[in-house]
Amino acid sequence: MKINHLALGMVNSYLIKTRDNAFLIDSGLSMNRSKLEKLLLAEGLKPCDIKLIILTHGDIDHIGNCAYFQKSGVKIAIHQDDIEMCRTGKSDSGRKRKGTLFTRIFHKFLFTVVYPPVLKHYPCETFEPDILLSDGQNLKNYGLDVTIFHIPGHTKGSIGILTAEHDFFSGDTIINRKKPETAYIIDNEMTLQSSIEKIRKLKIRNVYPGHGMPFAMSELEF
Repeated sequence: MKINHLALGMVNSYLIKTRDNAFLIDSGLSMNRSKLEKLLLAEGLKPCDIKLIILTHGDIDHIGNCAYFQKSGVKIAIHQDDIEMCRTGKSDSGRKRKGTLFTRIFHKFLFTVVYPPVLKHYPCETFEPDILLSDGQNLKNYGLDVTIFHIPGHTKGSIGILTAEHDFFSGDTIINRKKPETAYIIDNEMTLQSSIEKIRKLKIRNVYPGHGMPFAMSELEF
Protein backbone atom coordinates (compact mmCIF):
# COMPACT_ATOMS: atom_id res chain seq x y z
CA MET A 1 0.00 0.00 0.00
CA LYS A 2 1.34 3.41 -1.04
CA ILE A 3 -0.02 6.67 0.40
CA ASN A 4 0.30 9.94 -1.52
CA HIS A 5 -0.51 13.24 0.18
CA LEU A 6 -2.48 15.42 -2.24
CA ALA A 7 -2.48 19.00 -0.92
CA LEU A 8 -5.51 20.85 -2.33
CA GLY A 9 -5.12 24.36 -0.99
CA MET A 10 -6.16 24.39 2.66
CA VAL A 11 -7.50 20.83 2.66
CA ASN A 12 -5.97 17.42 2.01
CA SER A 13 -6.91 14.46 -0.07
CA TYR A 14 -4.95 11.22 0.06
CA LEU A 15 -4.38 8.72 -2.72
CA ILE A 16 -3.92 5.11 -1.67
CA LYS A 17 -2.54 2.77 -4.31
CA THR A 18 -2.54 -0.98 -3.83
CA ARG A 19 -1.30 -3.58 -6.28
CA ASP A 20 -4.66 -3.69 -8.05
CA ASN A 21 -6.63 -0.55 -7.18
CA ALA A 22 -6.55 3.16 -6.36
CA PHE A 23 -8.58 4.86 -3.62
CA LEU A 24 -9.10 8.44 -2.45
CA ILE A 25 -9.56 9.66 1.10
CA ASP A 26 -11.66 12.85 0.76
CA SER A 27 -11.98 14.88 -2.44
CA GLY A 28 -11.40 18.57 -1.62
CA LEU A 29 -13.41 21.59 -2.76
CA SER A 30 -14.81 21.71 -6.29
CA MET A 31 -12.63 24.78 -6.97
CA ASN A 32 -9.58 22.50 -6.62
CA ARG A 33 -10.82 19.91 -9.11
CA SER A 34 -8.31 20.68 -11.85
CA LYS A 35 -5.45 20.47 -9.37
CA LEU A 36 -6.73 17.14 -8.08
CA GLU A 37 -6.96 15.78 -11.61
CA LYS A 38 -3.42 16.95 -12.39
CA LEU A 39 -2.09 15.25 -9.26
CA LEU A 40 -3.87 12.04 -10.20
CA LEU A 41 -2.61 12.26 -13.78
CA ALA A 42 0.94 12.51 -12.44
CA GLU A 43 0.25 9.10 -10.87
CA GLY A 44 -1.05 7.76 -14.17
CA LEU A 45 -4.70 7.93 -13.11
CA LYS A 46 -7.92 9.41 -14.47
CA PRO A 47 -10.99 10.00 -12.27
CA CYS A 48 -12.60 6.80 -13.54
CA ASP A 49 -9.56 4.81 -12.32
CA ILE A 50 -10.44 5.49 -8.68
CA LYS A 51 -12.33 2.52 -7.26
CA LEU A 52 -13.68 4.21 -4.12
CA ILE A 53 -13.67 7.58 -2.38
CA ILE A 54 -13.83 7.25 1.41
CA LEU A 55 -15.03 10.42 3.13
CA THR A 56 -13.82 11.18 6.64
CA HIS A 57 -16.87 13.43 7.09
CA GLY A 58 -19.39 15.51 5.17
CA ASP A 59 -18.02 19.07 5.22
CA ILE A 60 -18.00 20.71 1.79
CA ASP A 61 -14.22 21.04 1.67
CA HIS A 62 -14.01 17.23 1.79
CA ILE A 63 -16.95 16.19 -0.42
CA GLY A 64 -16.71 18.89 -3.10
CA ASN A 65 -15.65 16.67 -6.01
CA CYS A 66 -17.59 13.53 -5.16
CA ALA A 67 -20.53 14.10 -7.53
CA TYR A 68 -18.07 14.69 -10.38
CA PHE A 69 -16.18 11.46 -9.67
CA GLN A 70 -19.41 9.54 -9.13
CA LYS A 71 -20.46 10.39 -12.70
CA SER A 72 -17.33 8.52 -13.84
CA GLY A 73 -18.48 5.41 -12.00
CA VAL A 74 -16.55 5.97 -8.77
CA LYS A 75 -18.27 4.73 -5.60
CA ILE A 76 -18.56 7.08 -2.61
CA ALA A 77 -18.51 5.91 1.02
CA ILE A 78 -19.39 7.91 4.14
CA HIS A 79 -20.75 7.28 7.62
CA GLN A 80 -24.53 7.35 7.68
CA ASP A 81 -24.66 10.19 10.22
CA ASP A 82 -23.22 12.65 7.66
CA ILE A 83 -25.35 11.56 4.72
CA GLU A 84 -27.55 14.68 4.81
CA MET A 85 -24.50 16.88 4.24
CA CYS A 86 -23.96 15.04 0.94
CA ARG A 87 -27.62 15.46 0.01
CA THR A 88 -27.71 19.19 0.76
CA GLY A 89 -24.13 20.31 0.12
CA LYS A 90 -24.25 22.31 3.33
CA SER A 91 -22.12 22.16 6.47
CA ASP A 92 -23.57 22.70 9.92
CA SER A 93 -22.94 26.37 10.66
CA GLY A 94 -24.09 25.99 14.28
CA ARG A 95 -21.01 24.16 15.48
CA LYS A 96 -18.82 25.72 18.15
CA ARG A 97 -15.30 26.98 17.53
CA LYS A 98 -12.54 26.84 20.09
CA GLY A 99 -9.18 28.60 20.19
CA THR A 100 -8.09 32.19 20.71
CA LEU A 101 -10.38 35.14 20.03
CA PHE A 102 -8.32 35.93 16.92
CA THR A 103 -8.73 32.36 15.64
CA ARG A 104 -12.48 32.42 16.16
CA ILE A 105 -12.83 35.82 14.45
CA PHE A 106 -10.61 34.70 11.56
CA HIS A 107 -12.66 31.58 10.91
CA LYS A 108 -15.94 33.48 11.17
CA PHE A 109 -14.51 35.85 8.54
CA LEU A 110 -13.62 32.89 6.30
CA PHE A 111 -17.04 31.28 6.56
CA THR A 112 -19.12 34.47 6.27
CA VAL A 113 -17.06 36.68 3.94
CA VAL A 114 -14.48 34.63 1.98
CA TYR A 115 -16.21 31.32 1.31
CA PRO A 116 -19.72 32.44 0.18
CA PRO A 117 -18.63 34.19 -3.06
CA VAL A 118 -16.16 31.39 -3.83
CA LEU A 119 -18.82 28.72 -3.33
CA LYS A 120 -21.21 30.72 -5.51
CA HIS A 121 -18.82 30.21 -8.42
CA TYR A 122 -17.76 26.71 -7.38
CA PRO A 123 -20.87 25.17 -5.78
CA CYS A 124 -20.79 21.85 -3.99
CA GLU A 125 -22.81 19.54 -6.21
CA THR A 126 -24.98 17.24 -4.14
CA PHE A 127 -25.00 13.46 -4.44
CA GLU A 128 -26.25 10.26 -2.87
CA PRO A 129 -23.48 8.12 -1.31
CA ASP A 130 -23.17 4.55 -2.55
CA ILE A 131 -21.85 2.98 0.65
CA LEU A 132 -22.69 3.75 4.26
CA LEU A 133 -19.86 3.03 6.68
CA SER A 134 -20.11 1.77 10.25
CA ASP A 135 -17.81 1.51 13.25
CA GLY A 136 -15.42 -1.44 13.08
CA GLN A 137 -16.08 -2.12 9.41
CA ASN A 138 -13.17 -3.43 7.32
CA LEU A 139 -13.05 -2.64 3.60
CA LYS A 140 -11.27 -5.80 2.43
CA ASN A 141 -14.31 -6.62 0.31
CA TYR A 142 -13.52 -3.49 -1.70
CA GLY A 143 -9.84 -4.38 -2.04
CA LEU A 144 -8.52 -2.19 0.77
CA ASP A 145 -7.36 -3.50 4.13
CA VAL A 146 -8.43 -0.64 6.39
CA THR A 147 -10.71 -0.45 9.41
CA ILE A 148 -13.29 2.29 9.96
CA PHE A 149 -13.65 3.93 13.37
CA HIS A 150 -16.61 6.19 14.12
CA ILE A 151 -15.15 9.23 15.90
CA PRO A 152 -17.92 11.86 16.15
CA GLY A 153 -17.35 15.27 17.66
CA HIS A 154 -16.26 17.41 14.71
CA THR A 155 -19.34 16.18 12.85
CA LYS A 156 -21.80 13.51 13.86
CA GLY A 157 -20.52 11.13 11.21
CA SER A 158 -16.77 11.74 11.40
CA ILE A 159 -14.65 8.63 10.92
CA GLY A 160 -11.01 7.65 11.24
CA ILE A 161 -9.45 5.14 8.87
CA LEU A 162 -6.72 2.83 10.18
CA THR A 163 -4.56 0.84 7.79
CA ALA A 164 -3.00 -2.54 8.51
CA GLU A 165 0.34 -0.69 8.66
CA HIS A 166 -1.02 1.49 11.52
CA ASP A 167 -1.39 4.70 9.52
CA PHE A 168 -4.44 6.73 10.55
CA PHE A 169 -6.51 9.12 8.42
CA SER A 170 -8.08 11.43 10.98
CA GLY A 171 -10.15 13.84 8.89
CA ASP A 172 -10.68 16.99 10.97
CA THR A 173 -10.85 15.20 14.31
CA ILE A 174 -7.08 15.69 14.44
CA ILE A 175 -5.48 18.44 12.34
CA ASN A 176 -2.01 19.95 11.94
CA ARG A 177 -2.27 23.55 10.77
CA LYS A 178 0.35 25.00 13.12
CA LYS A 179 0.85 21.96 15.30
CA PRO A 180 -0.90 18.63 15.78
CA GLU A 181 -4.12 19.21 17.73
CA THR A 182 -7.69 18.03 18.06
CA ALA A 183 -10.60 19.61 16.20
CA TYR A 184 -11.42 23.23 16.93
CA ILE A 185 -14.74 23.16 15.08
CA ILE A 186 -16.93 21.04 17.31
CA ASP A 187 -20.38 19.54 16.95
CA ASN A 188 -20.35 18.07 20.44
CA GLU A 189 -17.57 18.45 23.01
CA MET A 190 -18.47 15.30 24.97
CA THR A 191 -18.55 13.03 21.93
CA LEU A 192 -15.30 14.57 20.69
CA GLN A 193 -13.58 13.72 23.98
CA SER A 194 -14.94 10.18 23.82
CA SER A 195 -13.58 9.89 20.28
CA ILE A 196 -10.16 11.16 21.38
CA GLU A 197 -10.09 8.50 24.11
CA LYS A 198 -10.97 5.92 21.48
CA ILE A 199 -8.10 7.11 19.28
CA ARG A 200 -5.68 6.98 22.22
CA LYS A 201 -6.25 3.23 22.48
CA LEU A 202 -5.42 2.54 18.85
CA LYS A 203 -1.96 1.51 17.72
CA ILE A 204 -1.14 4.39 15.37
CA ARG A 205 2.19 5.08 13.68
CA ASN A 206 1.50 8.14 11.50
CA VAL A 207 -1.46 10.52 11.31
CA TYR A 208 -2.77 11.83 7.99
CA PRO A 209 -4.97 14.84 8.89
CA GLY A 210 -7.60 16.66 6.88
CA HIS A 211 -5.61 19.89 7.19
CA GLY A 212 -1.85 20.31 7.47
CA MET A 213 1.04 17.92 6.96
CA PRO A 214 1.09 14.27 8.05
CA PHE A 215 2.98 13.64 11.29
CA ALA A 216 4.07 10.92 13.67
CA MET A 217 1.51 10.04 16.32
CA SER A 218 4.19 10.64 18.97
CA GLU A 219 4.08 14.37 18.11
CA LEU A 220 0.46 14.75 19.22
CA GLU A 221 -0.09 16.05 22.72
CA PHE A 222 -3.68 15.30 23.69
